[in-house]
Amino acid sequence: MENTTPVNTVKDKKNSIFIVIIVLLLITNSITAWLYYQETQISKTLVVKVEDTNTEKDQISEELNSLLSQYDELLTTNDTINAKLASEQERIKTLIEEIKKVKSASAYQIAQYKKELTTLRDIMKSFVTQIDSLNIRNQVLTAENIKVKTEFVKAKDVNSKLTKTNEDLSDKVTRGSVIKVSNLIPLPINKRGKEVTKASKVEKIQVCFNLLENDLAPTGARNVYLRIARPDELVLADSENNTFDFQGGKIVYSAKREVDYQNKTVNMCIFWANKEELIPGKYLVDIFIDGVQIGSSTFELK
Repeated sequence: MENTTPVNTVKDKKNSIFIVIIVLLLITNSITAWLYYQETQISKTLVVKVEDTNTEKDQISEELNSLLSQYDELLTTNDTINAKLASEQERIKTLIEEIKKVKSASAYQIAQYKKELTTLRDIMKSFVTQIDSLNIRNQVLTAENIKVKTEFVKAKDVNSKLTKTNEDLSDKVTRGSVIKVSNLIPLPINKRGKEVTKASKVEKIQVCFNLLENDLAPTGARNVYLRIARPDELVLADSENNTFDFQGGKIVYSAKREVDYQNKTVNMCIFWANKEELIPGKYLVDIFIDGVQIGSSTFELK
């Protein structure tokens, strides 16, 4: 007997296929719509991120320009610090130009710029501290030298007349007992003991000389005093309390050294350690012993 498929069964199968197709189309459309939505959201996020990083880039540029202006206000006569300030300013200018060339900064670049900005701020704070310290030290030096400068001017007038006064001494024994000095050589030196001419490089001032043989001079231990005056006539002294007797008064000295004099020539040096900011110009060096100025010389710093 021949097999036949009922008409209703065929229709049901067709309907089922259509339903499956429709369901698949709905699922496909849903997936497509979801993917489109996700892509749109990602695009919006990227746009927002780009806008945010560009805004941060502009803010960093403004802060760098502000920092550059602050560097212009830092003033000091210290050549070493001035050179470092100039170097940091160039570093900031280079970074500003680099940021300008970046059209769209990434989050990584922004993080690096912020890190560099923080470093530059810390460096500037260090400069401010150094300059403040120098300014305070100069103020202290000036205050201590108000009295010293006055005394120095008086002493200088006395010194200028000293040779003539000594020549006019009627007591030949007294005049003859004064120890004389020769080969008085002041020498500014750096940390390695090398001669320098730049004020900012001076670590010490070495003053060497000979105390000459004199049979009439008293023997025994006595102090030899060194006075060094800056071009503005301020005496280089650790304290205004460092004084010695001279011409009936007291004047400040820069450094001293004890010597055991036995009427024989003595070769010696006295060192003054630099603890302040020196200035360019001509410096005056004087040597004193037994209340008498016995030698004088000068040197210049740039």
